[in-house]
Amino acid sequence: MDNNTAVRNLGIGMAVIGIILLVGYVFYNILTIESNLILKLSFAAIILGIIVALLSLIKERIGTKDTEIERKY
Repeated sequence: MDNNTAVRNLGIGMAVIGIILLVGYVFYNILTIESNLILKLSFAAIILGIIVALLSLIKERIGTKDTEIERKY
């Protein structure tokens, strides 16, 4: 692993951690405000659905990248 890859991975990691913290803060604030329970549950379901879909797509992308590399060689 060269220096550029390490710096890029560090930057991506810091960005992901920052986004996770920001989403967590917003999620916490929305769930703690005084509002209807149905509104809170629907917002939680939307956010969790988006997170599950993104994680599924990332996992699929990593899996296809591995098979593409094997086919080339």
